[in-house]
Amino acid sequence: MNIKFHATAFSQDDADFLRKNGIGLEIGQYANPAFLDDFDAKHPLITGLMQGMSGVSMHGAYYDIFYTSIDPLIVEVTKKRFLQSIRAASFHGIDCLTFHSVYRPQFDGHSEAWTDAFIKKSVGFWKDFEANIPDGMTVCIENVDDEDPEVFMEVIRGIGSPKIRACFDIGHANISSRVPLETWARVLGDSIAHVHIHDNDGKKDLHLPLGHGVIPLSDVVRSVLEYTGNVVFAMECSAGLSMDWIRENGAA
Repeated sequence: MNIKFHATAFSQDDADFLRKNGIGLEIGQYANPAFLDDFDAKHPLITGLMQGMSGVSMHGAYYDIFYTSIDPLIVEVTKKRFLQSIRAASFHGIDCLTFHSVYRPQFDGHSEAWTDAFIKKSVGFWKDFEANIPDGMTVCIENVDDEDPEVFMEVIRGIGSPKIRACFDIGHANISSRVPLETWARVLGDSIAHVHIHDNDGKKDLHLPLGHGVIPLSDVVRSVLEYTGNVVFAMECSAGLSMDWIRENGAA
């Protein structure tokens, strides 16, 4: 397999390791509200980590966001954090930015009416927000607690924008859904613009290094590549401890 990887780096040592091994950077720091609110002081650190990277993507704000809330103030705060994330990505010249889906299975009782309302509110929010996404930037919605890829795709199809696509999180799907991971890859298909990859025990979102859990990652990666082509796989786990899996699978 010929896989393009990114990974997070929280120090220059981390960044040096990624550069040495031809791995790009997934910036995660701007998910933290403190980085967004103190942008002028924080962005030089990120600029330093980015130097010489083979590619850079970014995770936007996700703490306490809830854009389908019935409280308009909560939706407004979510929009503000997303706009701050857009500003940060634009400043650094990053063209791939990921935000979380806000599907909350504990709220719905799995009723059809709740699911329909979730889809409608999600589509409405993103259609309104689309105008804030600069040309050339792709915003990816990442599955988190989402249980059904068909519901997830209803949102993506409903938005209907080339600027807003899917981030398939393999680890999240493995614990939140009973649907096979290969089916997720097929259903999301060419809407996938980015992939988050990490391992777990099938029960908890442990973000284990690749090959340290129960996910048949090689099979899932092949399925993703079959349906999407050459997308970036961003490791949300230890890159150093994942290198054995990467080498064994012909990806480095």
